[in-house]
Amino acid sequence: MVTLQKILTRITETRWSKLYVTMAFIQCVFIIALQASICIQNTAQANLLPQPIIQTSNVLISTINNDDLTQQAAHRLGRIKWENIAFIGFQGWFFGMAVDATIYQNTAEILVLAVLNCLCAIMGALQVIDCRKWLKLLSDTPHSTAPLLIAEKLEITLSVFILAFASAMCYLSFQMSKQFGWNIYKKIGADVRIQKMYKIFQFFVLALKIDIYTEFVVSLFYLIQFNIFKESRWDTWIQIVVAVAMLPMLYFARTAGSTESIGRMVTFITFQGIVIVHFALILKQTLDPNNNWYTWICFVSFGMAICITTMVLGSLCMKNFDQGLQPYVQRGSADKKKLNDLELNKTNTNETWKIDDN
Repeated sequence: MVTLQKILTRITETRWSKLYVTMAFIQCVFIIALQASICIQNTAQANLLPQPIIQTSNVLISTINNDDLTQQAAHRLGRIKWENIAFIGFQGWFFGMAVDATIYQNTAEILVLAVLNCLCAIMGALQVIDCRKWLKLLSDTPHSTAPLLIAEKLEITLSVFILAFASAMCYLSFQMSKQFGWNIYKKIGADVRIQKMYKIFQFFVLALKIDIYTEFVVSLFYLIQFNIFKESRWDTWIQIVVAVAMLPMLYFARTAGSTESIGRMVTFITFQGIVIVHFALILKQTLDPNNNWYTWICFVSFGMAICITTMVLGSLCMKNFDQGLQPYVQRGSADKKKLNDLELNKTNTNETWKIDDN
């Protein structure tokens, strides 16, 4: 079981782990502060413009056929607000994942987080381009663009900070991966077959953690926007049940991998298939010729891609059951004793970390 002492020990084990977690925390604070400021300015700008007449308050399916440029801008800025909130949520999730990767020493997690950070830098640049587009279009209108001008400067600052943080985190991720590789070698030994199976398991665990954001958070946002108690339909209740079951099923999948239970893994893979249907229903309800909120559509599509990836990795993990990996991924005190006995048979080196346990 993870204790405060265990967390502190692993975070402060080396200078690289200290720097990595500290940098992730600083990034989280700076980016959230900037995104919150941008969100406030975008909302203020939207309030200065004539509000579009739309048939629903649901931001996911609301469309505007009016050619009035100012109403189109107000509609778009209202959606950008939710993108800012999603970015804020992502940064909180990112910091949690960085701490989790350090505690559980997941090399795959460290490297994927570095890639996601680089993608964030690209998203930051796209925000600046989008902001300048609306500034240019609104410059010929009688409405003030002061909040949007402030938002532009904040977004440029955000892009610079994200690029700097992404560069620093890439370097720290490389150093951390080397540290993790050595600890994994000490834990597992030179058996290449076991190492390969363990890497697959690490990617499976990583996919489950990404699913927390791409499946559960996206589904929660969807249900909130659709105001489930007012717009209840037959498929709404299916989506509610799927969304509520997501977090328990992700934990269920982790236990399926650590206990090497074929029945549990098959159940989870089947559930992921249901999640894909759930996302397909979301896309069906949000895709419209006049609904060009591509950011949301990309979020849902990315969630489906991660869902399929999780299914594939779960299947690969299931193929490795009963191949000698179980002692290295099990949880609990009894299982830890088994692993310690295994280590004593291999080497007399100092105590190493338990990787991705509880």
